[in-house]
Amino acid sequence: MSILADILTIVLALLSVFLILIVLLQKGSANGGMGAAMGGGMAEAALGAETSSVLTKLTRNTAIIFFVMVFGLGLARIWLHSAEQAADGDALPEFAASDVDTAALPESLSEFESTADQAAEALGEQVESAATEADAPKSE
Repeated sequence: MSILADILTIVLALLSVFLILIVLLQKGSANGGMGAAMGGGMAEAALGAETSSVLTKLTRNTAIIFFVMVFGLGLARIWLHSAEQAADGDALPEFAASDVDTAALPESLSEFESTADQAAEALGEQVESAATEADAPKSE
């Protein structure tokens, strides 16, 4: 299905270029416009006197095909994405575990505990000193 979606995407790109060229071939308004600048008279010479009706029908049909293909390819891409997720089984990504020396783990934990104890004692001393300063009467 993925290959078919890729091929249809290429066809859609070619169809969009064709649609642009058809629009540029059409005769412009009374002022000329882009149609006259890009050879609107050449389209009349090549396709005959009924060029405007032929180009209008061709533009309309090409635009309809373009929008149907865009909608269809959008649905195809959504289906491909959901099928890919279902194939993965909604699995979580796997990460490689780092090599950890388990023998040194208890030592490092005890170091962290002693550091935490020291920090708690220092904080307690700061709180006590702040409390004694607040309780002491201020002499002026």
